[in-house]
Amino acid sequence: MQGKLQGKLKSLIEKKIRRNRLVLVSVIIILIATLSPGNGKIAGNYLDKVAHFTIFLFLSLNLCYKYQKNEKLIEVLFLAILFGLFTEVFQQFIPGRGMDIYDGIADTLGVILAYYFYRNKQLFFDEILFKLGA
Repeated sequence: MQGKLQGKLKSLIEKKIRRNRLVLVSVIIILIATLSPGNGKIAGNYLDKVAHFTIFLFLSLNLCYKYQKNEKLIEVLFLAILFGLFTEVFQQFIPGRGMDIYDGIADTLGVILAYYFYRNKQLFFDEILFKLGA
């Protein structure tokens, strides 16, 4: 009996560690993508907005699963929106980059849509994450 309990505990700890890694990887990708110097050519490009939307969707889905049983999920997602807006503000100080309100909107929409998907399509995402081992 104690062996089964230890096995379940070990499995839960491993799952939590994997989810922490996914969130950390998401944050690192966002920081590299948004705060590295650019050449100024991509500003206003629709692909740029899709990239912003996608990386914040990925981050927010990871946050939803990391904080799924926590009453602070909405607060954490609000912090993700603020994170996106702060990266836009910081881009003013990066050579070849600039603040773009539409990037901030794309970041925010990624967070909101991730929460919607998580709440309404959770079983679908559970299957995908289970297959990925997360």
